Amino acid sequence: MKEMSITRVREYLDLVKFSHTLFALPFALLGAALAAHGPDGWHGRAQDWVGILLCMATARSAAMAFNRLADRHYDALNPRTASRHLPAGRLSILAVAVFTLVCGSAFIASTLLFLPNRWPLYLSVPVLCGSWAIPTASGSPAWRISGWVSR
Repeated sequence: MKEMSITRVREYLDLVKFSHTLFALPFALLGAALAAHGPDGWHGRAQDWVGILLCMATARSAAMAFNRLADRHYDALNPRTASRHLPAGRLSILAVAVFTLVCGSAFIASTLLFLPNRWPLYLSVPVLCGSWAIPTASGSPAWRISGWVSR
């Protein structure tokens, strides 16, 4: 049972290429550190740093999982991507959809760590919708705007 759950967790982490998230974390933290240092010293709270880590990991995971869902038909046709989780049947469409919703919800919840600054919470839904709109609306003006907002 324990081995089965560890294997399942690894499948989800591989689905969203979590190793790439870990690689990007130092760059996000460096950017936050540069923004937090002003002429009068350091600003920010410990919970802000935790919020940055959680928001980055959950938003990226939600966007990557949604992209896998949106591209599953194309992935099945391409020999290079046919062995990915959904085309190969290693994870079900429902499981990946639930994972996407859980990660998206966790991202929105993680923005609460920045309160009393409400802007991260206000912008969390447009950022997620922008990420999710890219594969479904390519070529439209909404795609261009949402792509710019979500980057």
